[in-house]
Amino acid sequence: MSGLGTQLSCILSSVLLLFCGGMHIGWSIMHFYMSGNSWAVGISVDEYRFAILSFFTGCGFIILIVAATKQFLPTRIWLVLSAFFFIINGTFFTAMPTYYAATVATRIIAGFGHGICHVVSIIYVGEIASRNLRGKLVAVLVSSIIGGIALFTILSMVTTNPIFFAEPNMHANRAIGIVILSLSTFALVPAWFVVIESPIHILTTSGNESEARSNLIKLRGLSMESPSLMDEFEDMKTLASESESLSPFFLSQGNFPPFQLTLLIKLANLLFFNYSMNTAKMSLMSLMFTLTLFSYNWAPSILMLSKFAGSILAIFIIDVLPRRFQYGISSTFTGTFMLALGIILATYDSVETWIPPFLYITAEVFNTFGMLPVSEIMLSEAFPPKKRALSVSSVLICEYVGHMVVYIIYFNVPSTIENTYIKTLVFSGVILLKCIIAVLTTPDTRNKYPREAVHAYMHKKK
Repeated sequence: MSGLGTQLSCILSSVLLLFCGGMHIGWSIMHFYMSGNSWAVGISVDEYRFAILSFFTGCGFIILIVAATKQFLPTRIWLVLSAFFFIINGTFFTAMPTYYAATVATRIIAGFGHGICHVVSIIYVGEIASRNLRGKLVAVLVSSIIGGIALFTILSMVTTNPIFFAEPNMHANRAIGIVILSLSTFALVPAWFVVIESPIHILTTSGNESEARSNLIKLRGLSMESPSLMDEFEDMKTLASESESLSPFFLSQGNFPPFQLTLLIKLANLLFFNYSMNTAKMSLMSLMFTLTLFSYNWAPSILMLSKFAGSILAIFIIDVLPRRFQYGISSTFTGTFMLALGIILATYDSVETWIPPFLYITAEVFNTFGMLPVSEIMLSEAFPPKKRALSVSSVLICEYVGHMVVYIIYFNVPSTIENTYIKTLVFSGVILLKCIIAVLTTPDTRNKYPREAVHAYMHKKK
């Protein structure tokens, strides 16, 4: 596999920074209750809820800026900016873990870092990856986010007593701050010295063919040009030259079909992701454990570690089947297990304590090795270069705003065991409907050059 080591090193900074962002997503998932958070003493419920939503607020705000300015700065500068924001967040979390104002402000700043890295890294991987590695490299980025969520669930459990009668030895904010400060500081090095600029970015901004060709040779781990490399470079040149005519307007014929498909699948994934996170914390997963005064509930950690294992598996199997079938299998099994869980909750007064967690974990694993990475792969390869930043940013803004909306609904509508089965049935139905749409419309873009992939999403012959 040509240039695997080089391409992995180029996304190392992105992996570290998205891992940091994943920890903040984990923060939002785990910190539903004010009790036991010493920085929450004396604040209102609305202020506390904004602390949870502040990270997604930061993501949405900075993505608007990235959408308009992405082409003006090289990738390494964007990643350095992302690392800089995370360094600020890690410093304040380490120094003032219980200060509410600092927590909210620097979670917004962390959102800046994650939003930048998410947009830039997805675009970057789609432009630098060899055609047989694009899916795997995107799956690595997805796995890094889930790994960050999993680590925070562990940090939260070991630093906070579940009954909140005893003061923890280290506040969870300080623990996450130490990890983020270390990772983001280290991420500066590969961001500045290792990242090789995308040839497509060079061709569409400066038009310097010599520099673009040189960078492509480096990315493929070659010492000189080869016939296959020249074919790939010609494909990139043609795509760059076609970019304006393919998509003269944001929702033109060149942009709308992939935009519509990607947004639909992203928002459908959002329902399952938020539902899973919001209900898994205590309502179902805690059935696995009997809590005592000073014991820990490891159920959320087990859930997220299972998802992380699924995301690692996805790296190796993402290109085994065509995209539509892999996504369809993932959606079908996810929706079926969720549907089974909803039926059980709706029809039985009591069930064995292992059944809901088993169905839940199984649904999460299937979700992680198909639904999540395939939707990110779509973002990385579906859009013409000139409109890629705007298109990817628009979809991600909708996703992060969707996270906020679902959280707000969750805050204001009580989530009890009695109504959990209704939401389970609704969301599993959405997943299965989306599966049908994805199977019918998602093209197989494995082993395709960038231009071929763009034309496939446009349903246009090369």
